[in-house]
Amino acid sequence: MKSIPEINFKKVKENDLNGFEILVLEKLIRTFKKPLNHDPFRPHRLRFFAILIITEGEVNHFVDLKRHRLQAGDVMVIAKGQIHAFDERLSYKGYMILFTEAFMQKYMAQSSILKINHLYNYFLRQEMLHNPASNERVFGMIKEELRHVSPSSPAIVGALLSIYLLKLNEENLSSAFSFVNKKLDSFYQFKRLLEENYTTMRDAKAYASRMSISYKQLNEMCKAIIKTTAKVFIDNYVILEAKRKLVTTSLSVKEISFALGFDEPTNFVKYFKKQTKLTPAEFRNTLA
Repeated sequence: MKSIPEINFKKVKENDLNGFEILVLEKLIRTFKKPLNHDPFRPHRLRFFAILIITEGEVNHFVDLKRHRLQAGDVMVIAKGQIHAFDERLSYKGYMILFTEAFMQKYMAQSSILKINHLYNYFLRQEMLHNPASNERVFGMIKEELRHVSPSSPAIVGALLSIYLLKLNEENLSSAFSFVNKKLDSFYQFKRLLEENYTTMRDAKAYASRMSISYKQLNEMCKAIIKTTAKVFIDNYVILEAKRKLVTTSLSVKEISFALGFDEPTNFVKYFKKQTKLTPAEFRNTLA
């Protein structure tokens, strides 16, 4: 099995902003007919952030092995490191906004980044959002600024992008969330610890200890924010990383089990099957 390609940000034109680009989907799709170093209709991993905006038609967009149905006015944010694939039907229109982490950190206020952070936290929630008014208004201003690039353009575009994502965040919060900031900050701490230690630590009590809170407090925080327990969140994270390795590498199940920190491949197979009802090999074969 071939590894799924990792796509880095590439500046297309000399006058493009460093780390930011808007692609018209109709034009982007036409380039798919040219020889590329990857198949855009097959899973590929982004090494930058993206916003997919649909203005006409309907489309199935695949993100981290899940299908999302998008229609005119819908928006989907795709985080750095996620795997996605385009729909082979070419009857839809819209935009793909790309920006790097470096652009975000340099041209967007830290206070804004903190507020929009969960939009790109796909473990909290990932589904389409509907925001046609902001799509037209804010991105109209961004496109106008890009027609006459000046030394101030990166900062202006960064500010407009912040406004758009803050409005999108507001929509997301009002439709689904009622967060307590302190709990959300603690949850991000938990998630960062998990990202750093999931191959060596899968015990929720150990994470609670590292955070200097009780196991009960950790569970209550997770239930308030992601509607599930800390253990389930840990299991979901490990399984997603396992799935990514199964579809993005040609490593054997044995090699993946050791990479994920399992002492024995049989333990990994049992763990994976308990969570997904499939063995790792069966899961891999469904995507072959």
